[in-house]
Amino acid sequence: MKKIINIIPVGYLIFVSLWLRLINLGYSNYQGDEIKALYRPQSGQSMIDFLLNQRKGPIQFLITYIMSFVNPGYDNELLLRLPFAIAGILAIYFFYKFIKLEFGHEIAIYSSLFIAINGLFVGLTRIVQYQSFVILFSVLALYLISLSTKFEKWRVYGLYLGVFCWSVSILAHYDGIFITPFVIYLIYRWYVNGESSHKNKQAQHLFFVGTIFLVLISIFYLPFFFSLSESTKAYWTERISKQSVSSTRTFMTYNPLFIIYLYAALGLLGLARIKENFLVLLWFLFPLLALETLVSNPGTHIYTYILPFSVLMAFGLEVFQKFIFNRFTAKSLYINSFFLILIYISSFLLSHLLFIDNQKEYPWENKRFLSLELKRQSRQSLFGFPYYRHWEKVGSYLKNTDRNGYFITNEKQSITRYYIPTSYKNIELYPYNEKTPGDIYIIYIQNPQNGNKQILDKDPNYWGKRYQPVKTFYNYGRVVTTIYRLSFADWEKETR
Repeated sequence: MKKIINIIPVGYLIFVSLWLRLINLGYSNYQGDEIKALYRPQSGQSMIDFLLNQRKGPIQFLITYIMSFVNPGYDNELLLRLPFAIAGILAIYFFYKFIKLEFGHEIAIYSSLFIAINGLFVGLTRIVQYQSFVILFSVLALYLISLSTKFEKWRVYGLYLGVFCWSVSILAHYDGIFITPFVIYLIYRWYVNGESSHKNKQAQHLFFVGTIFLVLISIFYLPFFFSLSESTKAYWTERISKQSVSSTRTFMTYNPLFIIYLYAALGLLGLARIKENFLVLLWFLFPLLALETLVSNPGTHIYTYILPFSVLMAFGLEVFQKFIFNRFTAKSLYINSFFLILIYISSFLLSHLLFIDNQKEYPWENKRFLSLELKRQSRQSLFGFPYYRHWEKVGSYLKNTDRNGYFITNEKQSITRYYIPTSYKNIELYPYNEKTPGDIYIIYIQNPQNGNKQILDKDPNYWGKRYQPVKTFYNYGRVVTTIYRLSFADWEKETR
């Protein structure tokens, strides 16, 4: 009976991890940053030149390059997202293994469940983006180095493989550096736990792994930093110095309602066992202080400190359970079971509503969770949520006209550059040229990703009253995309 009771939480962890990352994975059109992660070099551009011209490490582009052999046109969103979703699932598995190795089964299952159902981690594993691989290889690094400190058969292999995985996580994104406090501690423990007669050999191993680590990340990042483009410098400057964006608000977009209060309460309770989780606290504080003091707009990079914070929460949950046991000994089992079910079931259902259910698309539309209203959000850093505006059908429609022309839309340019045929030019970037005449298509998107509700400073009612749509697309009976066709004379009248 006890064995069955222990299996239930693990089975639930497997279920929620798979469900929230795989169900309806191919529903959404690509979102802005997904398109930027595709390996799409310019004509004549080598792979090296392409990678060095990007703003991030090479891993996500290498993944999409490999996927191009299976889906050359990148027109299957499900297929392209699948490696990233699988990486996210594996990250939870190895996170569980690592935390169990360091802190025991109960802390491991609680903290892994927090990660599995946290909306931020769910959203980031449902897109073509680097985060899943940063987390996977960061956690693998910690797990393998931890193994090397506890088991003789892993002592050398675990150290080398762990440091290799750490370098891969940094090659996926600079975020990989944020596990440094725990890595340093594990390597120190590895050295101290070794036999005193082998200290020279151990020092040699540390020298070799350090050299391998530096060589691996330098192979890419040295030429990368020496060849930084002006646009990349401008992007970094903007992220560091632009107007401050609230990380609390970002967190609450992905985890609305009661979640932030749950995290705050359990995190504070976790500090009651600071002697046991001090290293986790250091791991948490390193990215927290770096992102919240040096960067004005941390965006979704806050996942780097929410990961260790989930471990602090697990300790806090144990503190709460111990308090209930001491206060209500006879009924503690029922009370604690009730709270566990309430926390993990309700959080799972909320994440399901936000990311899997698409009858209404939060955060673009209001939605209800039981009797509570989830209000739509109009801000950036919205990734992984349901978003379907039939962009591939819009592109097919324009292509099937067998003409050249122009278009204008209220959606992100990165999306239109991918889905709209190249024979149609964005009239905002390429003014109408009478030498290359053609119709002008107004593509109006309801609830676009960029929050822009107008085209030429005119709302959808304006276009609907003056022009008959040539194509309309619906989601569950609601209009989401409308195309109007204007002649050059109509366009002149609108822009005069």
